[in-house]
This record gives sequence, structure tokens and C-alpha cells, in this order.
Amino acid sequence: MKLKALTITNFAGIGEPGITVPIDDIVVLIGPNNSGKSSVLDAYEAFANTGAALPVKSFHNEDPHNTVEIIGIFTEITDDDREALSSKWEYQDTQFGHAMKLKWEWANPEQGGLKYSWNPEKGEWVKGGMGGWDTLITSRIPVPLRIKPTDDHEITEKQIIDILTSAAKAALKKDGTKANKVLSELQSLADSFVKEVQEDLDDVCKNITNKINPIFPGHKVEFQQSIGKIDPDKIISTGSHIRISEPDKDSIPLSHQGAGMRRTFLWSSLGTLAEMGKVKQKKTAIPPERQRILLIEEPESFLHPPMIRSARDALYQLAEIAEWQVMTCTHSPIFIDVSKPHTTILRIEKKTFGSPRVFRSSDANFSEDDREQLRMVRSCHPTVAEFFFADTVLLVEGETEHAIFTYLMSQDNGDSGHWCHVVNCMGKPNIPLFAKILNQFGTPYTIIHDTDSPKVQRSGKWIASGMWTINKRIAEVVGFRDGKLPPCSLLAHIPDFEGYYFGEKIKSNKPYHAISKVRSAEFQASPKFAELLNIIHEPSKCDHAGIYSSYNELKVRVKDWVSETKPAPPEAWEIED
Repeated sequence: MKLKALTITNFAGIGEPGITVPIDDIVVLIGPNNSGKSSVLDAYEAFANTGAALPVKSFHNEDPHNTVEIIGIFTEITDDDREALSSKWEYQDTQFGHAMKLKWEWANPEQGGLKYSWNPEKGEWVKGGMGGWDTLITSRIPVPLRIKPTDDHEITEKQIIDILTSAAKAALKKDGTKANKVLSELQSLADSFVKEVQEDLDDVCKNITNKINPIFPGHKVEFQQSIGKIDPDKIISTGSHIRISEPDKDSIPLSHQGAGMRRTFLWSSLGTLAEMGKVKQKKTAIPPERQRILLIEEPESFLHPPMIRSARDALYQLAEIAEWQVMTCTHSPIFIDVSKPHTTILRIEKKTFGSPRVFRSSDANFSEDDREQLRMVRSCHPTVAEFFFADTVLLVEGETEHAIFTYLMSQDNGDSGHWCHVVNCMGKPNIPLFAKILNQFGTPYTIIHDTDSPKVQRSGKWIASGMWTINKRIAEVVGFRDGKLPPCSLLAHIPDFEGYYFGEKIKSNKPYHAISKVRSAEFQASPKFAELLNIIHEPSKCDHAGIYSSYNELKVRVKDWVSETKPAPPEAWEIED
């Protein structure tokens, strides 16, 4: 049995009707500040603690009347699970298939939660319910290991030092002959030192006494010094610390390293300790073979951009290890890699509780070519995943369109309250792939592309153009979009972006020359400029001559344009039905 999802209601920053969070190999939580991302990680810990009491701050709006409810949905039910729990608790979940589920409910702060089991026969929650749940759930829920941006590296450093020095301590206890001789000499020197410094200590105490006496007459300050018995264990660990060295440089203490290094050390060492079975949950060590999940907030904190990419790769690699899962909150698009299998992106917004935007790479059915395309685009444009953070998206073919629309948005004084992001898809063939992702994630978008000519000349022959074929694929992927999602639009420029707006083909330095033309007073006085501005003001509702709804409609538009303008050579514009 495996934990597949949590449904969280009235917990901290998450109100009603709550949200459902899939549990995948890696889950990336995104959304505005104070939207409830950290609350998801807190809720996971609360669920994993199987009903432990919650403080009032864990109740939504800190109102104790808001009953907290966290439901766990479990799939991959085995025969052993059925034998332990009874198969009568199994039901068919509309999203996750064969499943069992239970919930913890907290009615009052500082009191333990009550457990309920879902009875599919009665269609209701039953208090208590399945026997053996407490033991089984403990073994099936990945152990949470939490890292917050404010966590101090010193706690983990001490834990590391204790582990590293344990071997030396064991050796000392095994053969203490040499150590006893050294310790005896140290004890003698220490006793001698005590006598020498006592006079100085008495003078200090006398001065302190004189300052205290006007307030507390007759009180005397004394310092009772004692070296005490020298403990070999303490000698080994006291003063021990972690040092880190750069290539070809001397090592320096971890405490003197930058915040980025200390934070990376924190989650790297925590992962290592867990794999060695050295991390404790309360007083019990977590077995190395136990499933665990790293809950990490803002892993990009304090890191230089290239290091952010390295940290992203390290976390994704951690999630590929059988015993590990990762759930992270981030504001960095660099941390999103949709090309990786078993990755879930969840966008949380207070206005969309109950229906957060979700993207699952496993549901996208990417081919290996798709994944390679995504890796290629991400490597060239590491922030391309910023579209997951946007309210609406413009998908454009390349640099010229990206430069124009980004420039216009930077100059626009209007504020619709929506964040529109322009994605350079690095070529027309990549547009259907990004549209496919946005169809699943639910973000509204507008595709802006060139029609290109239906045919091209190769070796003296006119053949079908691959770019024209993409037009059909683009229209099809938009047609597959769920009608319940926010709308999206198709906008094609005939014959291409530069030809439509400027009536010419820009041959070199295209983005610069295109922006220069857009900035000119002559162009800004033209109807074409108004059309451009209309796109960025109302991307999904704009009134533009290039808007179309189907591939057949696009063909009709192009045929009309050919009949009216008679472009040369005519062979390039022959459309085969």
C-alpha cells in the first residue's frame, strides 16, 4: 500500500473546500507568497504524526472552530494489506483507481486528532474503522525530513560530529592504557592552573560584589571553579567542527562559509545521515530502508543561478533513489523540470482552493523525443518554466516575437491584474509540446505563429512544407483542450510576423530591427500597432485579424490572402486539400 495523495482542509493557510496534493517522486509546489505552500508541508508532517495534537496556529485563520481535516488516499493495495485491514474498505477512486482512505480530524487545539475510515458500502466516514491502521500507516507513510529556509546548520553539524567522533570514542574505551596516562598528566596540570588563577578570579568577584551591594546589601559574589574530572569523550568532541575546502585552497570552518554553502550542507548531510540510518524521529532511529520524503522550502535560497541548477539536479537525482521522495516549495522556475518522469507541479492559490492547477509528467505521455525537446529548450532558456507561475501565457515561435511582446509589456502602463508571460518556444515545432503541457496544467494561453507557405522548393521540386504541417498539429492540440478549462486562442500571421506587421522580410539582427520599427512614430500611428497592443491587453479575447479557431478556417484565410495578394512564387502557396 502506498500513500498517493493528501486532501487538506482548514489547515493553517489552507481553507475550504481544501486542496488535494498528489504524492509523487518529486512534487514542486508553486504559487504566490502566503498562498499556503508551506502549509502543505506542515500538513504532511501532521498527517505523518498520526493524530498528534496541533497548536491553534495550525487551524485556518487561527480559529479553533475551523475543524482541521487531512485525508490520506492509499493505492497499490496488496493481499497482505487486505488481510490486515479487510478488503471491504477498498473503493474505486475517480482519480487514483483502487484505493483506501482514512482521515485525521482535529476539533480542538492542543488535543489529539480523531481517526476516521472511509466505508464505501455506507458511503460515509466511520470513526476508527479499520483495525491495524495506526501500525500500518506508520510503516506506509514516507518519513518526513523537513528543512526550512531559517534552519540552522549548527544543529546538523553537531549531529555529524557526534557520528564522526563515535568511532574514536569506541576505540578509546576499548584500549584506555595510553589515554589514562595522558589524562593523569592533564589533570595534574589543570589542578595547578586552578591555584594560579584563583587570585585573579577573587579580584573580579570582589569588584562585582561592590556593584551589587548598593542594591542588595551584604550579598557576596564567589566563583567556585573546578576543572573536575577530565572526560575523554568530551575532549574528543569539544572543539571538533566541520571544515570545507575549495579546490587548491586551505579548508575553513563551515561556520565561516556563505549562507548558500551552509544551506546546501544542511540538506546534503541530512540526506546522507538518513541513508546511513543515523537520523532519529523523536528517540527512534529511522531504518535506512524506510521510505522517506524530503520536505524542503525554497531550495534556491542563497544560491547563485548556476548553483541553483546544480541543486535542482541533485534533488531530482535524490528523488530517483528508491527510498526517497521530494516535496519542495519554490519561487524559482529553474527548479522545475517537466522532462523528468514522476514529477508533479502543483500551483496553489487561495482563490482556487479545491481546484489547484496540477501538471503530472506521467499523465502527459511524453515520448523520448518530447523529453529531449524539453531538455534542449530548458538548457537554452533555464527560466522557460516560468509559464507555470503566470496567469496567462503567450506561446511564440522565436526571438523576434519574444522580444517584441516582452518590450511592449515593459512599456505598457495598463494593469489587468494578471501576469502574462511570453514563452520563446525556440521554433514552431515546439509549440504543440508547450500547449500540451498548458492544457494539462489549465493555464489560459494564446499561440502566436506564422502560417509559412504550404510548399517549399527542394532540389528543383516543390514539396510539402514541414512548417505548414505544424499548423495542423497546433490546431489539433488546442482542439484537445478540456472545454471546462479557461479558454485559449490561436493567432496566425500571414505569411509571417515581419511580413504581416512591416510588409517586409527582416534578414539580419531581427529582434533589434523589429523593436526599432515598433518604436517608430510612423508604426505606432498605424492600425497594426493597435492590433499588437490588443494582444497583450486581452490575450484570450483580443480582436485581431489573425485569430482563427480551426485548421480548416486557417486554410480558408490563407487561400483568401493568396487570391488577394498573389504572392510569388505561386507554387509555394498551393494548398492541397
